Amino acid sequence: MILALSRTCLGGGFRRSHYAVAFAAQAPDLPPQSSLSSPSSSSIQDAKRALATKNKSYKKLQKNKGLLRADRVLSNRGVGSRSETTKLLKARRISQPDPQTGKLVTIVGPSAKIDPNVALFLDGNALPGPPPVALVYHKPKFVLSAMSDGEGRAHLGEKIEQSRFTTKGMHPVGRLDYETTGLILFSSIGDLTQRLLHPRKGIEKEYVATVEGVVNEEELRSKLEAGVETAAGTHIANLMEVSSVGSRECKADKLGDEVSDKRDLVQELADIRLVVKEGKHRMVRRMLANCGHPVVELRRERHGEVRLGELPVGQFRHPTHAEMLWLDSILTQSRG
Repeated sequence: MILALSRTCLGGGFRRSHYAVAFAAQAPDLPPQSSLSSPSSSSIQDAKRALATKNKSYKKLQKNKGLLRADRVLSNRGVGSRSETTKLLKARRISQPDPQTGKLVTIVGPSAKIDPNVALFLDGNALPGPPPVALVYHKPKFVLSAMSDGEGRAHLGEKIEQSRFTTKGMHPVGRLDYETTGLILFSSIGDLTQRLLHPRKGIEKEYVATVEGVVNEEELRSKLEAGVETAAGTHIANLMEVSSVGSRECKADKLGDEVSDKRDLVQELADIRLVVKEGKHRMVRRMLANCGHPVVELRRERHGEVRLGELPVGQFRHPTHAEMLWLDSILTQSRG
């Protein structure tokens, strides 16, 4: 407790006039002020070390931005499998030009980060340059969506080898049915391919299907949006437009035993443009058949922002600038 006394001075002495007594809670004991405001030297050093480590990691990340492992770069260029390129790198047989002097310097190992576009050399001999990030192909009918085939059928592997492009390390992004025509992408980057194909990413694929029968547009749109059950699951599509394309003659014996008139009959045809976000085997054909409209012809015209356009059947092209920007954005997202 604190006792406050007030005195009045009269003449040469003191006279007690009154006492003023005030009570207050006694303050707790506190450490010296210096210990409150000044952290210990060890804490300061720990903070400095943490900051330095963080800055070092950030600088390393920035320095390696856009670089890839050396074994992956070699594999992408078709030099060999990852295990084969790893052996070459461990044997110190792969080199690249020094950016300052231009002299060849040995790459230290498979995990070394290098520019994916740098010139590379095996035992001093130039290796193939980097393949394109992507190519656009107009697949013809009756071409197998595979890089090889043991049955002698035409396939994508032979088609891209016959092209004028550097194609080592290129692979198809998904596939089209044997009978289906249209746009198919090739990529040299696995991350990009995975991103373009993953159903959770919702990359759109646009098709034009020529189907049998007179199409009730609103009825078909409702069925597709609600989901069509097929042997491979229930699938959804967005119907863009329907247009009549006339008719064709159809053999009566192909329409079933219930047809007694064996004269050739006329079958109405329509073009249906629709968009899906999955890529299951024969999915579009199954959906439309289960809606009562078997597919006569099917063509893919768009994959994301990449369009078939006027590309002739059986031809390749590089993506346009706008298409490359879109593909780069997809790749950036997949690495983010």
